[in-house]
Amino acid sequence: MPVIPQPALIRVVLDDPDRRAQLCSLFFGAGFRVIQQPLPPQLLDLIDPEPRPEAADLVLLQLPSASHPMADTQALVQRWRSANTKLLLLLLADGAGERERAALLEAGADAVVLEPVGSLELIARCKALLRRVSRLPLRPLAFGPRVLEAAWLQLFQDECRVLADGVDVALTPREFRLLEYFMLHPGRVLSRDQLIAQVWGADYRGKAKSVDVHVWWLRHKLDRPELPSLFVTVRGLGYRFAPPVTQ
Repeated sequence: MPVIPQPALIRVVLDDPDRRAQLCSLFFGAGFRVIQQPLPPQLLDLIDPEPRPEAADLVLLQLPSASHPMADTQALVQRWRSANTKLLLLLLADGAGERERAALLEAGADAVVLEPVGSLELIARCKALLRRVSRLPLRPLAFGPRVLEAAWLQLFQDECRVLADGVDVALTPREFRLLEYFMLHPGRVLSRDQLIAQVWGADYRGKAKSVDVHVWWLRHKLDRPELPSLFVTVRGLGYRFAPPVTQ
């Protein structure tokens, strides 16, 4: 049986949880697989002492930053490149001058992109880098509005807007990101820990019960009273997004 290649895996490492969630949503919508984490206090902790079973194909770091200046970033890039010559490394730099950007590229970064950067440009840059090692996502980038549809729902990713039966539904930012993640993974059982990591972020220190509360609100706002819930509880495991099949 032929092996079907998986989409490229991108590791998003940023301090701002809202920007991190936004980028994860962007990459998910473009057909990538995504993992995320905040920047650690010690940058060298980002370097894995041993290769993981499924390492990322491209790492996106928001560096240099206020807490991690240029010298620390350059040292990290040099150590990273000496430890892994194949890993693609893209830096999102806020306000780095030409001399700094050149130094980071000389140190081993594959690309340095100034913030703010447009969504289409960022994805195009990632795809250009991944072409070097033939790790393109399976789904091409769509240049029109990105809309997820299931049953009576429409979710407009770029507008952070949701319609149910054509009517706008008011969702909080976290409810929106949770619904988006469900709609990107229909039929799959998603654990609370998985949802916390992808929607709340790896630095979340609250209780997993927050997932249950947010699912309750999604049911309250989006379910139809005469039909089974869109969000099925899988006892002991988590939740599954199960929209009815329309004829």
